[in-house]
Amino acid sequence: MKTDSININNDSVASVDSITYHAPAYLAGFGNDNYQDSVVEPMSHSSILTVPDGENSQTYAINPLHDTGTMLLFLLSIFFVTICYRNGYKYVSDLNKNLFSLKKRQNIFEDHNNINEILLEISLIANTCIMQGIILECAIAHYYPSVMFSTNIFGYILCSIGSMAVFYLLQFLIYNILGFTFTNKVNKQLLLKGFNASQAVLGLFLLPIVILMLVYPHLIDWLIPIFFSVYILCRLVFIFKGIRIFFNNYYSFLLIILYLCSVEIVPIKLLYNGIIYLFSLF
Repeated sequence: MKTDSININNDSVASVDSITYHAPAYLAGFGNDNYQDSVVEPMSHSSILTVPDGENSQTYAINPLHDTGTMLLFLLSIFFVTICYRNGYKYVSDLNKNLFSLKKRQNIFEDHNNINEILLEISLIANTCIMQGIILECAIAHYYPSVMFSTNIFGYILCSIGSMAVFYLLQFLIYNILGFTFTNKVNKQLLLKGFNASQAVLGLFLLPIVILMLVYPHLIDWLIPIFFSVYILCRLVFIFKGIRIFFNNYYSFLLIILYLCSVEIVPIKLLYNGIIYLFSLF
């Protein structure tokens, strides 16, 4: 049996010295794992890991627009004014006369102060109290948030509206006393009609201001001065009528000065302090 043999051709075998050595490109691993690849951006440089500096947190201001009770009062006010206007529209047509006229005797054929006109007058005055209450709450929440500790915005709104209603009733009582003391019954009725007419007109002018304040609360710094301008204008119209009623001689000028201080300035200051105190109780 012939032993197998392998014939090796020395020319076909390359020498060890002629072999080329190729060093590994990634001795410590692939480039993507060690961030050595120029195509792949290191994660430490990526915006994903960027930590924002942050800002100081701000107190969340609750808008009456998002409160169910407040919006229900707002819509009911408009609803009752609309319903009462159908039969009591004559009162609206007489607003100009009630604001400026000093006519002592009305036409005997005119039907005045019927139940429909009285209902419209009440609804307009109630509308004024609601509009003023909403504006007052928004103003205090914006300028004096430190006095509002609770999130019960409907409670604040009710407190503001109730305060404005009490303020109206006190003014109405004061004007009754002034008319009874310093003038006759006819002039007293003229004074009271002028006061109620000024309140009714004030509520109508405040309606668009309240809508803008609810929908665009960031405009409150512009809307509050407009509110004060409208309020002062309505008060000046009424005060002018009162001066025409009471100013009979030069001695009446002193009474007018006392009237402005005791009825138009001091009660507003007391109202402001009272509402701030009531808000702090919540």
